[in-house]
Amino acid sequence: MRTKIVVLGLILSSLFISEHSFAQCCSMGSPAGASTYVGVLAKNHLRFIAFYRHNYLDTYFQSTKPSQVPTFLKKSFFNFAGITLSYGITKRLTVDADLGYFINKTQVFKVGDVESRSRGFGLSNGSVTLKYGAYIKPQKQMELTVGAGFKFPFSTKPLYVDGTRLVIDLQPSSNAFGVSGHAIFSKDFPAITLRLMSVNKYEYNFSNPDDYRFGSTITNAVFLSKKIVKNLFGVLQVRNEYRFKDYGKTEYEENTGGEVMILSAQVSYSILGKWHITGLFDYPFYKNENGKQLTSKYSFAFSLTRDLNLNNISKKTKHE
Repeated sequence: MRTKIVVLGLILSSLFISEHSFAQCCSMGSPAGASTYVGVLAKNHLRFIAFYRHNYLDTYFQSTKPSQVPTFLKKSFFNFAGITLSYGITKRLTVDADLGYFINKTQVFKVGDVESRSRGFGLSNGSVTLKYGAYIKPQKQMELTVGAGFKFPFSTKPLYVDGTRLVIDLQPSSNAFGVSGHAIFSKDFPAITLRLMSVNKYEYNFSNPDDYRFGSTITNAVFLSKKIVKNLFGVLQVRNEYRFKDYGKTEYEENTGGEVMILSAQVSYSILGKWHITGLFDYPFYKNENGKQLTSKYSFAFSLTRDLNLNNISKKTKHE
């Protein structure tokens, strides 16, 4: 029972996201990917996660209030798919590798009764992260994991479509390298099938070849996971995301950066204790944006996860 709670809790919590014309509308890099909040795995264990996320933006904010500023850009959305591979090197050390692809990053413009769209697509940034179980006490049902990661672009060149360079909000990648650090604390309460988790992450982006640097981000989140019925688990998450302003060639970009608080409801179903299907819905209930920005109205995601014990596979192969 405890094993299922731990695995499901980690999987659920993992599903955690004109050129700057009042809009930092589509986040760069991998939005709330698959391995952001996953702790360490057992030695020689492998985890595979495939996920999909949709994000929809249609409301301008200036500071903490909606803004009615006239603009031709009416809404924006993206569809993103990715995979994560995690491997337990030792009982305390795990490595994660992420890869994602924007199926589309779309901006919708309207002038009078005429509507037009601009679309970007392509590989996002990849990342490699090492995670270490600094404090693991099974008897106390407590764990503290710390980690550091490296983010890289698959290309440092911007995307062109039909000979035209896409604006920065439609580029699938930041075209820049980055680093990150994080800490995860979890506490299990098996008697009531409840799990509490706290996640803190910092990400820093370096400048791309155009001398543009996307602002650093700080993410803090608290999760509560609970068994609902057999094989079905639920998670309630409150997440705070703070983004520093971007920095261009000469100055900071005024209409970038800010703070958002998100309430996330998640459910996961276990099939034969091997496959786990997860769905989540994110709702931003507080926004405090710099300048005037097009902001997210909602986001939803789905994932499919499979854990493999490579020790068992190796033993089975030897016997055969």
